[in-house]
Amino acid sequence: MLSEQPVEAFRSDAAVTALMGLESDEAPPPLHSRKSDKVRIGLLVPFSGTDAIWGPSCQYGAVLAAAHVNAAGGLLGREIELFAADAGGTPTDVIPRVADLVERHRVDALVGVHLSNVRVAVRDHFSAQVPYVFAPQYEGGERSAGVATIGETPKEQYGEAVAWMIRHMGARRWFLLGNDYVWPRLTHKTLNGLIRDAGGEVIGEEYLPLSCDDYTGAIDAINSAKPDIVFQSLVGADSVTFNHAFAEAGLSDRIIRLSGAIEENTLMGISEDASQNLFCVSGYFNNLRTEGNRSFLHEYRQAFGDTAPIQGSLSQSCYESIFALRSLTERAQSLDAARIRRVTKNFSYCGARGRVEIRPEGTSMETYLMRAIGLDYELVETFSAS
Repeated sequence: MLSEQPVEAFRSDAAVTALMGLESDEAPPPLHSRKSDKVRIGLLVPFSGTDAIWGPSCQYGAVLAAAHVNAAGGLLGREIELFAADAGGTPTDVIPRVADLVERHRVDALVGVHLSNVRVAVRDHFSAQVPYVFAPQYEGGERSAGVATIGETPKEQYGEAVAWMIRHMGARRWFLLGNDYVWPRLTHKTLNGLIRDAGGEVIGEEYLPLSCDDYTGAIDAINSAKPDIVFQSLVGADSVTFNHAFAEAGLSDRIIRLSGAIEENTLMGISEDASQNLFCVSGYFNNLRTEGNRSFLHEYRQAFGDTAPIQGSLSQSCYESIFALRSLTERAQSLDAARIRRVTKNFSYCGARGRVEIRPEGTSMETYLMRAIGLDYELVETFSAS
């Protein structure tokens, strides 16, 4: 749980109160003393667990977005105040922390970058009470009226990249490897169809527990299957440790790897020695030379300096979640959960990715195929928004 502690060091020129820090037993102010002119947003990002590798970047991105929105007049004329909770770990771990935000701190909305199994639990427990923006790429299919999803879904994210890899890299034999929970399993279900339709075949599929510490079986299975390409749906620290094991087994010089979730923090963890023949496809990378990204990174460096945590696809989606919430509140002209539920499947906003259109069938945005060159990415191909 994260404390009620203003973080002055995170302020940009615009006023924003970010409630982050370490565990605290300090009681919140009585409900009657709450400042009615503030909009309280619960920020759900991981500070523990295998996905904690991008937690600090998410935190910084959300603070910057809140400052930006506040400078422009806030949400419906009210200043944003962020309350953060650790969204890392199992749903059983996370739900009491979210309950504390909703029931004790009385947040007006939730935004989150965390695992999809946590999303399902948060949705089931809280989406009827407060609006909920789930920001990162995910497996698709979220139909709950109380949840707005703004990240890439598998068909939009991988469809053209799969065909490109088969056509240009000769990657016809695919091995799918993921953590054992809802995002990898449903993503791979879509991947099977995309690969088949593009003329490839899936010749192996394996799932590993979160926080896996032994990749012997997976490496042996890949060696036996002899794929052209290994598609990875591994989370954070698991992606780092697996790719080290993959390189140490001598596979990185002869088998291509493709992922959609190896953002820049994860790539730095994988290291230059283990990044040979590694590709990633996503709607955002830190080195994109677009007007929206140049503006975003300039504002980020101005606020936090050159040593702030690097922004990648997942943390940038946390930044954009605040703008998505602003768009929803403006369309609904309210923070009321019931009124916002009516507009969560059809809206748009502008962020670091440019203009993003949210439609019932999925999120429309450009995607980019990148190749890892040491600790950075190099653009290979751009795919237009569908």
